[in-house]
Amino acid sequence: MDNNSLTPQHSFHGRRKSTRKAKHMTWGRVRSHLLISNKARGTVETFVDGDAQEIWPQSAAWFLGPKAENSDLLGELVKSAVDLHVEFRKFKYFPLDPNYVTSDIKEQKSFKEAENNIRDGLEELSGRLNNSVPFFNFRSQGHMLWDTTIASNIGYIAALFYNQNNVASMASGVTLQLEREVSKELCAMVGYNVYQDEKDHTTEYPGSWGHLPNGGTVANLEAMWAARCLKTNGLTFRKMLDEKSDKLGLRKVYEKFTFKNLKGENVLLKKASIWELLNIPIDEAIDLFDSLLENIEKEKIENKDLDFDNLFRCVKNFTLEQMGAMDFFRMFKKEYKNANMEPSMGKWFSPGTRHYSWDKGANILGLGRDNLVKVPVDQHSRMDLLKLKEELQKCLVKKIPVIGVTVVFGSTQEGAVDDLENLLRIREVFETKGLTFYIHVDGAWGGYFASCLVQKDKFMRMRLSTYSSRNNVTRSPRPVRREACDPFLDAKLSTHFTTQLVCLGQANSITLDPHKSGFCPYPAGGLLYKNGNIRKFLAQTAAYVSHGTGKNDEINLYGIDGSKPGAASAGVWLSHKVIGLHNKGYGLLLQQCTFSAGVMYALWCSMERRQDPFTIVPGIPIKESFKKWTKSKIRSDILEAETGVLRLNEEAMDFIRENGPDTLINSLSINIRYWDKKTNSWENNKNVAKQKDFINKFYKRCSHSYEKPSMVDRGIQVILNSTIWTKNANGGAYKYMKEALGLDEKDDESIGVIINTSMSPWLRAQKTFKRIGLIIRNEMYNAYGAIHDEPQNLKLVSPNLTNSPEWSGSIFAELETSFSNPSLCYHALGRFVFDSKDIKKIQEKSSCKLLMRIVTREKMTVYDLMTGGDKENINQIPTQERKPSSRKNFAMENIKDKIEFYSDYDLHYQDIAMPEVSVTVSFETKDGRIQGEVDTKMKLGRVLRYQHLGRDFVDEDDYPPSQEYFLYADDKTAYLSHCPNRWPDFQQQIQLDQIPVPQAKAEVKNCPELFQEAMKRGVVVYLPQCETGGRPVLSRSKTKTTVCRDPLESHFYNALAWSDQGAFTGEMEQITLKFYDVGKRWFNGKKTNAGYCKEDFPHLYKQEGGRWMDRREDDSDYEVDSSDSDSDS
Repeated sequence: MDNNSLTPQHSFHGRRKSTRKAKHMTWGRVRSHLLISNKARGTVETFVDGDAQEIWPQSAAWFLGPKAENSDLLGELVKSAVDLHVEFRKFKYFPLDPNYVTSDIKEQKSFKEAENNIRDGLEELSGRLNNSVPFFNFRSQGHMLWDTTIASNIGYIAALFYNQNNVASMASGVTLQLEREVSKELCAMVGYNVYQDEKDHTTEYPGSWGHLPNGGTVANLEAMWAARCLKTNGLTFRKMLDEKSDKLGLRKVYEKFTFKNLKGENVLLKKASIWELLNIPIDEAIDLFDSLLENIEKEKIENKDLDFDNLFRCVKNFTLEQMGAMDFFRMFKKEYKNANMEPSMGKWFSPGTRHYSWDKGANILGLGRDNLVKVPVDQHSRMDLLKLKEELQKCLVKKIPVIGVTVVFGSTQEGAVDDLENLLRIREVFETKGLTFYIHVDGAWGGYFASCLVQKDKFMRMRLSTYSSRNNVTRSPRPVRREACDPFLDAKLSTHFTTQLVCLGQANSITLDPHKSGFCPYPAGGLLYKNGNIRKFLAQTAAYVSHGTGKNDEINLYGIDGSKPGAASAGVWLSHKVIGLHNKGYGLLLQQCTFSAGVMYALWCSMERRQDPFTIVPGIPIKESFKKWTKSKIRSDILEAETGVLRLNEEAMDFIRENGPDTLINSLSINIRYWDKKTNSWENNKNVAKQKDFINKFYKRCSHSYEKPSMVDRGIQVILNSTIWTKNANGGAYKYMKEALGLDEKDDESIGVIINTSMSPWLRAQKTFKRIGLIIRNEMYNAYGAIHDEPQNLKLVSPNLTNSPEWSGSIFAELETSFSNPSLCYHALGRFVFDSKDIKKIQEKSSCKLLMRIVTREKMTVYDLMTGGDKENINQIPTQERKPSSRKNFAMENIKDKIEFYSDYDLHYQDIAMPEVSVTVSFETKDGRIQGEVDTKMKLGRVLRYQHLGRDFVDEDDYPPSQEYFLYADDKTAYLSHCPNRWPDFQQQIQLDQIPVPQAKAEVKNCPELFQEAMKRGVVVYLPQCETGGRPVLSRSKTKTTVCRDPLESHFYNALAWSDQGAFTGEMEQITLKFYDVGKRWFNGKKTNAGYCKEDFPHLYKQEGGRWMDRREDDSDYEVDSSDSDSDS
């Protein structure tokens, strides 16, 4: 067979077709496909996995990139920031001042030691930080953070050297002004009035104000504090004027002083009832002090004690904040008694999906947890407004003040956006009855989406109809030409969300965090007030801080924060300036992310197969109007469709837009199920505790939260998040989820939920979402096995030769698979390290001719072996230095040095943060005799492969087109392990003569080094020269057991390699495999298949005409659960 004639890898994402239909393609053609780059339509087009993928460049320039692709730009900018700061220190102020750090000082030994300490400390810190979760990577799909913009990072770094403290302008003359400018930009974005002159402020059209606290928690607490101060403002003014008007000469003013009530009528302050004073219209109550000043000016009262500060201080002396709650309400004891009311600070309402900061705020402000009323949410995880109306009516009847209502724009677990539009209407209705309240939008997550409605050219907010009609897809037989600045693919926000965003400017205050959906570094929260005068309720003073005047008033006077980094404001300022708070900037970016979230929602909806032993339920059901969208239709029309086809498919794009989460966060739950042989159907597990146990085991393989062991060593390939839903907090969503999962209706315990946050704007590029889907499905099968597998004395086989004096105690070992035993139906392979004190014993028993076998002395599951189970041993602090050699001992001039330095591959036994496993090591002769047993302990140093074979059988129609092997290596030796796929199949271990080196590519730098690092994690290789294709060669034993024969007749093969567990590149490499020397170490084609009976797997096979047939069928009619009763939601 010609060495250049190779069968390319089958499509990993589609179902495998029969080997008999496989077509051959020359390696030259395969390679050319991988190198195609097409600039047509203003895009960069490349072939990945055999499909054309378009990538639009604009948003790609805003970030460093998952693989630091823009590192040159970042390095240039960082150097520029440092150089400019150096010049600032040298030449800006008093350039003739003498140098302190002279050349003589630099030559001193202690100076050089201090320099080296800094370098060594940075090296150690960087080494430890390299074990952090890579939130910037495509694989990070769990948390409300992703990559940060280059602009925000460089802005932060540039300002960091100036060490500005935004506590006051005396400590941050520039960065505090940047914070003011950023706050005004955000106020304009959400629809608030922004005035250059405060004199333009009126109660009817108030001027806004905002600032950047350290985070959303502080912002929410401050908003609640402001609203609580505001609620009793009418009482404060009434009491102050009652007692001080004569002394201040304000009796005449007091007799005439009025405010507009909820009906728009002028009411004398002195005549108003307690209830009226507690329900003054929000902006009217905020501006009472300004109104008092206007009345004093109107009456031309002259009193030297009536300047702003003295009068304000006089009012403050009668506030609840000054007096304390008990003394304040005691002061109004008589008035409350006459009104037949109980003194109370009032209630605050928030949805059950609120952020925990609201509970903190209620406690800190003394409202009490019972007065923070948690309103249940509906099926869509949005606040149930009918329940809220019931609670408000109770307050009205009992005359209990309502301080405020929290409206969530993007709940942390579900991404849900509450119905602000209808809440505003509800407030209007209750205002006609005499009750009003403050509305705060907690948009820490969703606030930046307001940029989608701001037109770049006019910097004006669009109307809903304008937004909905923009960028409609144009039908064309050929792909539509778009400008290079357009997105790769973006999705307009849902009708529900855009409706709420249009109403955003009517909220009294808004939290929105630049360090969340603003893609800026921490800490950078945001708090905006519709009526900026409300900040005066929060005014504090400090003798050592300048307080400023007019436009330069000090932000620190009004907020909770004290010291905070000016660098955070600088980072936000620069990010806004570069990207822009409009539909072509942040709006574009967030719509790209919205598309990614929609694709992931489609993935979750269609991920479940009929034969899966679990069911998957998205947290947000598909709308009734999309009921015809079956799982197979979702897969074909969205997930498997080419980019150009999908873009022109209006129905598919509408599906993405109108279904799923409001703001990027997919929530879902999973439940295991059992096959009922009587009904030939699945029965869902009803036990809630078992469902949570399944979620926890699944989540363990899709999360990372500690320093050691690293994600690489644990074999973690994707990051998700988890939470629980409770009956009280999640209401209608909890009820829907429990019913859909089939859990016990009488068990009101919490249920386990998985969270997927999609902040990557390019998730569809390079078929990333499909790879994620396959990883997730495998981990679901692994979790199912963790629940149901029976503990065994696990048997492992190692291909390593351990008789060399240089052997360090490290081996590769593979589980002996059994298709008939579900507890052993895995292809599990890891790198293990033996206890150092037993290495010599093992060496003495070993021989190059003998095969090492390992048996666990305690019964355990494969999950326990590959994860540590419940015996997890976490080293947060390494017991020795991370690397025995310092960075300075490496040239660091090539990729090989850098990979070696950053690798944890050579950790000592005591530093491997995994539990010890007691095992018996023995050696097997060619005739099957066991000899040389050694009892010892070992630790799992790295998970190379942990594949559940049941998943492969369900997902793929047939064997792969060519023989599939797993290639792995250490620094000296490479090995092959055959990948069993389905019954019947075989296991095989081979030691190669040398470590394969891929054919070098001009466009891929350092390809051999990167490939060798990938082999330390393991890569999948295909041997298309095997004439049998991917099917095993079968024979029958005397006992009628199906036996697989060795298909490898040669000792030299050209192969195609693709990194199944490496980066999301999908590139194939041509490599040469030779194994003449040691060669084949182990073959198992009989025991693996022994005892297999199709009758034992009724969920996979059905009996027809006396024969057992494959149960898998076309699931085009496999409908997605669509229980949405409110199709217009």
